Amino acid sequence: MSAKKRILSIGLAASLAAVAIAGSSLAYFTDSEEADNTYTIGNVDIVLTEPHWNEGQDLGGFEVEADDLYPGEAVAKDPTVKNEGKNPAFVRVKVDGLENFTYRTDYVEGKLGDGWVAYDDGYFYYDGVLAVGGTTDALFDQIVLNTNVGNGNGETGHIMVYAEAVQAQGAKTKWADVQNMEVSEIAAWFATCLA
Repeated sequence: MSAKKRILSIGLAASLAAVAIAGSSLAYFTDSEEADNTYTIGNVDIVLTEPHWNEGQDLGGFEVEADDLYPGEAVAKDPTVKNEGKNPAFVRVKVDGLENFTYRTDYVEGKLGDGWVAYDDGYFYYDGVLAVGGTTDALFDQIVLNTNVGNGNGETGHIMVYAEAVQAQGAKTKWADVQNMEVSEIAAWFATCLA
């Protein structure tokens, strides 16, 4: 082999050795990371009570009864909703069977409890966010059998109270906007969540 080729071979071998050494030393500079993100899922959980209907009976939205009513008689009926879930919620209530009755609050006919609004879809909406652990004011506190109701001869009627709740979070981008939603917006949010 000529001296020129030998010098070129030695130079090439030295270059390859340098690249191998540099490459192997770079392999030691490594890094990795990992994150374990724990989460829990909240919930919406409400309890419907009527504290003064049959004095303290928790009805949970089921059928209730009052005996031997007469026209003009007022009886205590005070549906309230408590948020026992992990998340703030919007609440609405529907009452079926009030055809022969007038509701009232503080002895004012047609008056609802604080925070309640009758809406044109047949529901009563709690006008605001019900906080975790919070309880609404009573929807109303009495019902009165209308004076135009005739002799019932022992007929039985039923009043059914239904309460529904949906999460408040996510209704708007900003929480301040959620807290200031109008009843029409709350009704639309119910439609979105229950669709």
